[in-house]
Amino acid sequence: MPRLPIPDQERPHLARFALAFAGVIVGWACLHDLYLIGIEPRHFTDYHRPLLPIKNHALLALQYASVATFGPGLAFGYLAWLACRSGRRTPRRLRTSLAGFTVLMLCVEIALVLLGRQAMQRATAGLPPVYPAWVYPDETAGILTSQTINVTAYWLAPLCGVVFLCGLWATRGRPPEEK
Repeated sequence: MPRLPIPDQERPHLARFALAFAGVIVGWACLHDLYLIGIEPRHFTDYHRPLLPIKNHALLALQYASVATFGPGLAFGYLAWLACRSGRRTPRRLRTSLAGFTVLMLCVEIALVLLGRQAMQRATAGLPPVYPAWVYPDETAGILTSQTINVTAYWLAPLCGVVFLCGLWATRGRPPEEK
């Protein structure tokens, strides 16, 4: 079986990056889905395909969050490793990269919560939703709010992730001059 062209000394770093970023992303998604199911349980019970026969709302949210983000979290961790440690530039440490990512995710989630609050206010005031009507499976205030939050998360999180990875790469130090 062919091996990836990754130096042997970097393989443990790659594994740590992939698992650490996947863990943080899954943790973020779990917290996100826990408050989302509190806003509107039907978001998960009526409008998602059942994975396991789980009736408890908190466990249902944790199930969907874990299944939806573990694989992409591993892939993001690999990309973070590439941005932080591949090539000849000065490598970045996992701890500082992960700390910066956690702050970014917190900012994204705060923006999502504020947008959700605005979506709920718009729905209760009878104003049109944030996105076009075809985005929403029904017009109840809870679904308008939860779907607005999720749709925004689906485009904002990857966009911020790409910007973050580019920032990691761009801020790495240049290699020392060879003599």
